[in-house]
Amino acid sequence: MENKTGKYFKYAIGEIVLVVIGILIALQINNWNENRKLENSKQKLMLALKKELLINKNEFDNYLPEIHECNSKFNKVLLYSVGDYNIPIDSLKYYLSEMLYGRTLSLLNSVQEEAINSGKFEMLSDSLKQNLSKLKDYTSARKAITDKSTDMLNIDNDNKNVNLMARLYMLPVIPEEFLIHPLIPTHPDFLLSNMELSALVKDPDTYLTLNKIYLMYAADEVWLKYGLARLTNKTIEIIDNELNEK
Repeated sequence: MENKTGKYFKYAIGEIVLVVIGILIALQINNWNENRKLENSKQKLMLALKKELLINKNEFDNYLPEIHECNSKFNKVLLYSVGDYNIPIDSLKYYLSEMLYGRTLSLLNSVQEEAINSGKFEMLSDSLKQNLSKLKDYTSARKAITDKSTDMLNIDNDNKNVNLMARLYMLPVIPEEFLIHPLIPTHPDFLLSNMELSALVKDPDTYLTLNKIYLMYAADEVWLKYGLARLTNKTIEIIDNELNEK
């Protein structure tokens, strides 16, 4: 009886050990599956973020050269205004008509916002989260600055700025491919002789108004080139490095 009891006891212990081992293996497999799902979800999120950032990068690549070209023309007009740059009157008219950049920069951030709202943002590495957060802050700060600058220029109750821009051929022109109505010509009262145009550009009040607009555009170019564009490229590089490590 003692031998049988000992055998039963050993058998029971063995069964318990096997059950425990089975449970541990099942838990390990479940944890592995959960980690794999989490890693797959993380990689999908990083790929989606990279796709969105690459679209923004393409926007920067197109936008920055164009706004730089406009600012260069603006700079030449201001130098002409203060007498440090001589150009033919036809070139002056061309610069005046081309120095305002009418295109709006559109940047995407829906993937990052959805990740933040859903809590998936926390899956990302600290380095990637830090750069994405900086990118979001830079974008918000730029919008606040540009909105404030636009509001400042739009405070024009007596149409002084619009009047000046019309006389200087600075009012934006709709490209032909987007025209759905005939192009409206400049009002005859705003047409100036070459001498009148030159004198108006060199007027101190004109210089102050143009310089205010130029500083807004130039600051935006610097903010985009050395802030948003550079940080976007860096974030894409971090994502690529982390994906290659997998």
